[in-house]
Amino acid sequence: MNDSIRWIDQVRGNDSLRGAARKAGVTSAKLIRQVNDNLLTFETVRDISRAYGRSVVADLIATGHLTREDAGAEGLERILLTATDEQLVLEVARRLDVSDVGTIYDKPVSEAVTDATIHQFPARNVPGSDEDDLDAVARPRDTEPTDEQ
Repeated sequence: MNDSIRWIDQVRGNDSLRGAARKAGVTSAKLIRQVNDNLLTFETVRDISRAYGRSVVADLIATGHLTREDAGAEGLERILLTATDEQLVLEVARRLDVSDVGTIYDKPVSEAVTDATIHQFPARNVPGSDEDDLDAVARPRDTEPTDEQ
């Protein structure tokens, strides 16, 4: 089994090659020939990816038409360095399900995350208990249990 067959099988799921070709707007003869020859063209990969709602860039990388560097996906650190402070704060807020970003935006990130966490997950008002009210759950090694414990 060649790489083209593996890729197209992953993409098309239960669709036949003819069905995948029809969905992508390419002729079935063209798709079958390219798959069998292990020579999927850039255009065919693009069309199939779009037809199946997939990331065209990711599929072009997977099929060897682009490298990660060609696609600008060299690394997470580089991408994060290009993000603005506002973009970073908005993403953190989105991940924490914070709807009112305005209240935390003008603070240092550490404070903003703390405030967002407190805002989203307030501490419950659980009454404290006195240690004497609890049954023993742990004892020092040298202490033997008694009937009262």
